[in-house]
Amino acid sequence: MATSLKLTFKASGDKDISLTFPYANGSASSAQVKSLMQGIVANGDIYVEPPLGLVDAEFVNRIVTPVDLS
Repeated sequence: MATSLKLTFKASGDKDISLTFPYANGSASSAQVKSLMQGIVANGDIYVEPPLGLVDAEFVNRIVTPVDLS
């Protein structure tokens, strides 16, 4: 099962910015995720529209089941 970390930030207006990191450590603490997000906001100058604040974070677990087409 692959675990991703999806981070959502507030942008200008009614916009949100979402970033998804594949192969995330699903056992990371809330404090670690929040620290990561705060660092992204603090260094937001690399974005055309920088993130302005934290909205949401979630670990996404995905199970892929191949389909036999033979």
